[in-house]
Amino acid sequence: ICATQAHKFFTKAAPIQVFSGLGEGMADLVIIPLALSDGNFTDYIKCLLEGTSSFAEKALRTSAKITQFAASQLNSNLPYVGETSSCPRPRPPNVPKHAGDAAGYACESIVRGLREANYKIVTIPCREYHYKGAGGAARSAVRGIPVAVLAPLSGASEALSYTLIGLRNQLRPDLRKEEEASLRGL
Repeated sequence: ICATQAHKFFTKAAPIQVFSGLGEGMADLVIIPLALSDGNFTDYIKCLLEGTSSFAEKALRTSAKITQFAASQLNSNLPYVGETSSCPRPRPPNVPKHAGDAAGYACESIVRGLREANYKIVTIPCREYHYKGAGGAARSAVRGIPVAVLAPLSGASEALSYTLIGLRNQLRPDLRKEEEASLRGL
């Protein structure tokens, strides 16, 4: 089994699966139109459009998974101590039907990250300045730098992830319906 199916184990490994999925999409984009066109130009264009759609779908799915993973990792490593929230807001329960549906949540995610950075870099040092003077303000500003970098990054990656899911659902409504059915428990 290892001699004949080792490639399956290799391509299904988590770090390699991203590249194998994109490679499969590239094959759909280039090789399949050449193989199926039978020398006819209109068949070639039709196959090229199908291959492009397949590649776009696989690339969007892969990038949505990557950005969702990045957002979850950034959120888990980020200490939330802002005024407005003590933890990241969960995603909306409804799956976005298209990229426009995701815009509101995407904007909220970016704003949430910027508010968190503002709180750590501006608000806390101002309070420290009133209590402990310039030295306390400088120390708290330096302590807030990691959050000031990670919080907007986390918000932007979450926004990108959710927008890519909306874009994927716009291209493939059947996947959206399957995802909605799985969320309802059907």
